[in-house]
Amino acid sequence: MPDDPRVLCVDDDRDTARMTAEYLQAAGIDCLVATNGEDALARLDEGRVDCVVSDYEMAGMDGIELLEAVRERDDRLPFIMFTGQGSESVASEAITAGVTDYLRRTDAGARQLLRRRIMNAVDQYRAERGLEDTRGRLEGLHHHAVALAGAHDRETVVDQALVAAERILDFDVSGVYVVEDGTFVPQTDRSYRPAGDLPTVDDGVLGRTYRERESVLVRNVLEDVTAEPDQPEFRSAVSVPIGRYGVFQAISEEPNAFSETDKELAELLVTHVTQAFDRLESESDLRRTNEQLRAILDNTTANIYIKGLDGRYQLINDRFRELLGLEPGEAVGRTDFELQDEEYAEEVRENDQLAVERGEPIQIEETGEFEGDERIYYSVKVPLYGDDGAPVGVCGISSDITELKERERELERQKERLDEFAHLVSHDLRSPLSVARGYLDLVRDEVDHEHLTEIANAHDRMENIIDGVLTLAREGREIGERYPVSVEAVARGAWGNVDSGAATLSVVDDTTVDADRDRLLQVFENLYRNALAHALPDDADRVLTVTVGTLATSGFYVADDGDGVPASVRDGLFDPGQSSDPNGTGFGLAIVERVVSAHGWTVELADSADGGARFEIRT
Repeated sequence: MPDDPRVLCVDDDRDTARMTAEYLQAAGIDCLVATNGEDALARLDEGRVDCVVSDYEMAGMDGIELLEAVRERDDRLPFIMFTGQGSESVASEAITAGVTDYLRRTDAGARQLLRRRIMNAVDQYRAERGLEDTRGRLEGLHHHAVALAGAHDRETVVDQALVAAERILDFDVSGVYVVEDGTFVPQTDRSYRPAGDLPTVDDGVLGRTYRERESVLVRNVLEDVTAEPDQPEFRSAVSVPIGRYGVFQAISEEPNAFSETDKELAELLVTHVTQAFDRLESESDLRRTNEQLRAILDNTTANIYIKGLDGRYQLINDRFRELLGLEPGEAVGRTDFELQDEEYAEEVRENDQLAVERGEPIQIEETGEFEGDERIYYSVKVPLYGDDGAPVGVCGISSDITELKERERELERQKERLDEFAHLVSHDLRSPLSVARGYLDLVRDEVDHEHLTEIANAHDRMENIIDGVLTLAREGREIGERYPVSVEAVARGAWGNVDSGAATLSVVDDTTVDADRDRLLQVFENLYRNALAHALPDDADRVLTVTVGTLATSGFYVADDGDGVPASVRDGLFDPGQSSDPNGTGFGLAIVERVVSAHGWTVELADSADGGARFEIRT
């Protein structure tokens, strides 16, 4: 799981900085304190900091100057201006300088809001860094693919692959194991060698991976019946078949050390290892015989092909042929212009010619449309030469990276929405609202009238709507790492976080789901608040009971014994702003739906056995 956020609190008033830090520490945020800009920059150079929280008016270097210095070091590190002496001009200057957020300590609930802003900013910052890391590792693996493609012996292939696993994938302990007489034999000194007898094809995760020819991700060996490790100190593993030769495996002493992304990247690396092993097993040059090349093509999940200088296919692998919807041999002699739309074909043709013109392998992103489905590929294209040294064509390896690119685009869309709402809420909405509250306080000093209370209530409702819009913009679409969690434990924890009054909670049974615990906690809290606010609108003397249980199919429900949901709001119940409560914001259930959807689940409204509302979440 990710480390707790580490925040650097900067304020020339030591007591103020200390109190802010102590509040954040109590909220689970690791804090450092600096009393001036120079000290803050030194702290940044000393180690990891996920967010800077700084005052504006400080002796020496003020907050804006510190922000500019921080941006020179890291232009995306979250920087929140948390000031007691702010103004609209200061806020405008801070936003222009690239501040992440701007808050005033004097505002009601400022520290609670600060904590939420920190967590949201750090989540966004880490997600961006994670995506960059994934892209960097992907590019690094493609660079290694060229080295693997040119290796002259199996030992070089293995060493290059394990170097890539260590330096690019950050796998500390890994190995390549080839099957000899039913036993897995470590290849080269770089491969980890298990203690005792070598494992066989009939045992453990290595055996399962080899027999089933499918990758295996073991998050915790203590919870996996297949895992029978020779070294019990190893708790998690990712294992990928190397075609018919053996298995690549990485292991860790920590549980949950590997993610699905790690598995996908390992599969990409092993694809190139498999290709290299196939090539080395062939007895003749790949350019002279299609039969020898076919041995390589049949063991890869990438699209692999050979074309002549005229752009006509001479050979493609089965995966590519099946993608095109062609029978064996039908692609030979055709060009990309005959197989897909002209705009895609033109792009591919230009890249083929670029590889030949440069006389060296190139790596490029390409798009293609097959059966109406547009996909994005990361392609390695290598020029091919005849016996006289003249170019005769190009060989290409294209790996599908559509999902990675879509994650990148979604992250960019979320960042744009976040920036838009953060600016709107922090400046265009909160500033005039603050002015209105100030004038209301002045009027109250001179006039005592019952309508002033209604004005104050309207201000509070505006504040709640602003908070709801911001929460809806920042939360729900993205979730963190998923782990098995107890529904009962999360349900009871959420109940303790809401003002339940005389209402009671009943958890009738329990189940385990793979979820982001914090976001699942948010789902329960919002469902509870919805029930407490809406279930008994006309009878304040009745005591509400909220029940949590599991569904006959996979999933769970939250039900109440209130008056149910009015028919007038059922159709748009999960739409933002929809509420039957005149004082409600209508964002609670919208956030529930988005968090549930982000998990890949569904939520539906039904009637409870007691006539109230029942929300069923199917996992």
